[in-house]
Amino acid sequence: MKIIAQGISYLFHPLLIPLYGLFLIFNSNSVFSLIPEKVRLYCYGMTFITLFLVPLLSMLVFKKFKLITSFDLELKQERIYPVLVTIFSAFLGFYLIGMVPYTNIVQQLYLVLIIMLSAFSIITMRWKISMHMTAAGAVCGFVSVLGLKYLGDVRPLLMLTLFVSGTLATCRLYLKKHNPAQIYAGFFFGLVFVVCILY
Repeated sequence: MKIIAQGISYLFHPLLIPLYGLFLIFNSNSVFSLIPEKVRLYCYGMTFITLFLVPLLSMLVFKKFKLITSFDLELKQERIYPVLVTIFSAFLGFYLIGMVPYTNIVQQLYLVLIIMLSAFSIITMRWKISMHMTAAGAVCGFVSVLGLKYLGDVRPLLMLTLFVSGTLATCRLYLKKHNPAQIYAGFFFGLVFVVCILY
């Protein structure tokens, strides 16, 4: 059971969530499903580089220089460095994606991410909340906004994201990475933040 819980935690790691978010946008039964394939691939590529590869490589550097003790970032003060790198990299991604047409919704995703990470970095200096659940809540919020604002039928996607969020929360609790308050706080922070910003 522990291996399964760890596997799910890695599969839905916060660094991978933006890629899943893009997939949901492009397959949301809304107007964004009409975005050209070349534009989609460009967005996937830029997101992989700026929101996955760069933060991951920075964590390897931080680990080497002992700025973090583990890749799990269990100590709240260790989260500051990777989060700041991710914010900077997200700014770069926001600029590069803006150079391509039909990417307004993706730019919105980046902008929300930048603002949310900035708020998260402030919160995490005082209190530890779940990064996994913050990301999961943000995706649920983003899918909700797609349906409410752009009139797409996102009910199947919303049900899927809620199911995944519940499963992920259970895994994080089982692994004793967080207590229930940190799980709930992370999820609702991500959910409410995204809905308030975009809707």
